Amino acid sequence: MKPVHIQRIAAILLAVLVASVGIVSAQSKKDRKRAQELIAAGDKAFRARNFREATSDYGQAILIVPNNPYAHFWKGYSHYNLKENADALREFEIALSQGFKPLDVYRVRWFLHYEAKDYDAALSDLRKAIEIDPDNQEFKKGMGEIFYAQGRYGESLQIFQSVVVKEPKDGDVYFNIARAQGALGSVREQGTAAQAALANNTHMIGESYFLLADSLQKQGQSEAAIDNYQRAIAAKPENYQAYKNLADLYRSQSNFKAAIEVAKKAILKFPEDGSFYTDVSWYYSLDNEPARAAEAARSATKLLPNQYLGYTNLCRSLNDMKDYSGAVAACNTALKLNPGDGETYFYLARAYDLAGRRSEATPLYSKAVTGLEDFVKRNPNYSDGYYLLGNAYFADNQRDKAIEAYRKVIDLNPRFTRARFNLAMVYLQKRDKTSALEQYNALLPLDQGLAQRLKAEIDKS
Repeated sequence: MKPVHIQRIAAILLAVLVASVGIVSAQSKKDRKRAQELIAAGDKAFRARNFREATSDYGQAILIVPNNPYAHFWKGYSHYNLKENADALREFEIALSQGFKPLDVYRVRWFLHYEAKDYDAALSDLRKAIEIDPDNQEFKKGMGEIFYAQGRYGESLQIFQSVVVKEPKDGDVYFNIARAQGALGSVREQGTAAQAALANNTHMIGESYFLLADSLQKQGQSEAAIDNYQRAIAAKPENYQAYKNLADLYRSQSNFKAAIEVAKKAILKFPEDGSFYTDVSWYYSLDNEPARAAEAARSATKLLPNQYLGYTNLCRSLNDMKDYSGAVAACNTALKLNPGDGETYFYLARAYDLAGRRSEATPLYSKAVTGLEDFVKRNPNYSDGYYLLGNAYFADNQRDKAIEAYRKVIDLNPRFTRARFNLAMVYLQKRDKTSALEQYNALLPLDQGLAQRLKAEIDKS
């Protein structure tokens, strides 16, 4: 991410541009006069942001008078604005060697090193700059940016916390504090700093709303998180992760239609990103729309032919559409790309089972259990993982473990209606009608249609 304060550099340096230009050399008076005229033309072009013309004027002046630190510096700065960083670095080095003000060189050159990810060189320039101007907060902000880029989050945080004492109304400093706190896992502090960033008019509006939303989500404040993810997207529509988090938050609330709408908006913004097609396929399946789920999954496999999850989702949706041979083919493709995936084994086993090939399904259910047990260990707060594991236990006749898995789903997501239905069905198999009725009563205000299906099963038992 480009440092938020770097835009101020141009304004600061443009003020330097009006300073007098002195050329010390052995050239004739006529040559020096011509060089001065070219420098004046270069300055005018620079102010007009015609940086290509500026490089030409400064370059011609240098040809006439090579010992010309001012022309070298501003030629370098023109190259910088043209994103010709190698040329810029060369000119800055010459300007410095010819006696140009080191502070002005360091002020720009550190960022060129930063962009090139040469963080040691960038820090070296900033430390030299701070030796000259120890109270310059812009240089300290630059150090904070570099420490963050290096993954030295504690040092980055310390720098920005020292800066905010001097500049308590700078929203961008609070933003940097928020993201450093987030990187350190300090969730509450991340949210507090993000709020301060927004209150103090940060330039990073969308990013600050995202950090606030992320903090609220991790603290279990889902509705407030949803509101701030929406604000994040409104402020910065290209905020990729905001769409991901918002859709998944809706999914975790079993608000599948809202999750679908968010994913569809993301597809419009990122039409070549297959992962959003993968996501929306899952949401369509959860919302009982298998045909749309299959269509989205096929789009995912076209965009991401070497990633397994699109094929897994296609397998699941084809099962729901009773296309068992197609489901088997899709699942086998997924397993070639990701051998041992528990979810895929479950859908493959289900395809064989529904096609009347139980003997082939049985060993696959066992593989599904093994893979999904590993998945939930790695994703202990993902309700859908436990739901799939419950399904696999159920199919593998491990009823007590299925109950345990479904109850974990409900702990994580009390509105997960399918988990409640399936849990009740396991209770019925165990002849525990009382517990099944408890799930019916909980399901009734969430999904009356599914609740009535469950009541019919209970009445038959």
